Amino acid sequence: MPEHILDASLPSHPHTGQHAVGYRRDGRPIWPIRGGSGESTPATTDQSTTSEQNSPAPAGASPEPTVPNATAEQQLTAAEQRASEQSERAEQLQQALDAVQKALNPDGGESGQDPAQLAAAVAERDTQLGNLTEQLRTAQVELAAHKAAADNGARADRLLNSRSFLDSVAGLDPNGPKFEQQLGAAITAAAEADPDLYRAGPSGPAKGGAEFNGPPAGEQRPKSLQDAIAARLGG
Repeated sequence: MPEHILDASLPSHPHTGQHAVGYRRDGRPIWPIRGGSGESTPATTDQSTTSEQNSPAPAGASPEPTVPNATAEQQLTAAEQRASEQSERAEQLQQALDAVQKALNPDGGESGQDPAQLAAAVAERDTQLGNLTEQLRTAQVELAAHKAAADNGARADRLLNSRSFLDSVAGLDPNGPKFEQQLGAAITAAAEADPDLYRAGPSGPAKGGAEFNGPPAGEQRPKSLQDAIAARLGG
């Protein structure tokens, strides 16, 4: 639409008194909007505000304070605590290793400084200690079996010479609360399995042997040498 210059030829509004800015194609006047100049002005951007927001901070300016992250501080504290605990544990292990090394190598020679040799020496000592412990346990079991055999009607000498019986009591613990009960059951089982071998017989002379305990009570003394020889041979 062509522009129209304001002049006296343009009509004025009956209520506002403002002059028309032009005419439409159909001949109607164009009235100005109140508060406007009648001219379109391009929108402008406040470059000063944008530049101030995007401009970098001066070199000597201090950074803006930030709110500390509580979660990060807690994680840092926990990590420092774990590191301290691991350091203390490593120090304790090193002290224990030094004590063992000093016990195995009191002179402090170079041979005791090798961790592999130290570990081998400790393993050998443990093996020796285990063997001595097993020997002591076996001796305690055999001694208890020797004492308990008579109470269970068995011969201790034959039980302790039997591999099967020793194997049956190999797992018993002399310090266990049911040791005597378990040992008595093993002795009874062995005697019942082979009574001729393990069962203790009545006291008396051995089979095929002679009585050497003297004449029985109340026996009369032989009157002659022949009677004495006959009595001895007749048993």
